[in-house]
Amino acid sequence: MNSPILVMQHHLRIMKVIKSAHLTPFGGLNFVLEELDNKNISKLLDKHLPELPAQSIYNWKDILYSFWSIYFCGGDCAEDLSDNFNKNLSLFPQFKTPSPDRVLERMKSLSIPIEEFDTPKGTKIHEFSINHTLNNLNITILKRLKALKNTDHVLDYDNTLVFSKKKDAEMTYQKQFHLLSFYC
Repeated sequence: MNSPILVMQHHLRIMKVIKSAHLTPFGGLNFVLEELDNKNISKLLDKHLPELPAQSIYNWKDILYSFWSIYFCGGDCAEDLSDNFNKNLSLFPQFKTPSPDRVLERMKSLSIPIEEFDTPKGTKIHEFSINHTLNNLNITILKRLKALKNTDHVLDYDNTLVFSKKKDAEMTYQKQFHLLSFYC
């Protein structure tokens, strides 16, 4: 990737690109990716996540940097990797961009079976997929990025009703149809 020729206008503190072989609307992503690389996040991914087959073209860094880039760049879904962002993300030297199918397949491989829990009061059975490996990875990354200040943490779990007319929506106590989203 050719570096752009930059002109610094010191009195205005503006950096202006006057020539570049590769311009991308996601230039700010470079700073995020550089910070992730400086903090050796890819080593944490390799340490905490399952080993990929030897014939894999993409590593965990490629998979997760691509997935995270969807949201860093204002995307909505994995398909944005091929439809909207592929041309521009392919210019970033920090990772190779896999297809949306490959990203989703690798993400699915991290899933674990659902556990059922009941409450002392009530008759509803709650289903959770508690992935200790991913929880530990998330906390380790947050600590590495210095986003967590202390060592004791409480992960708070909340249910959020998203009102919807979708086929699988359920009736709430408010007599409206909703989908139940979970946030931690």
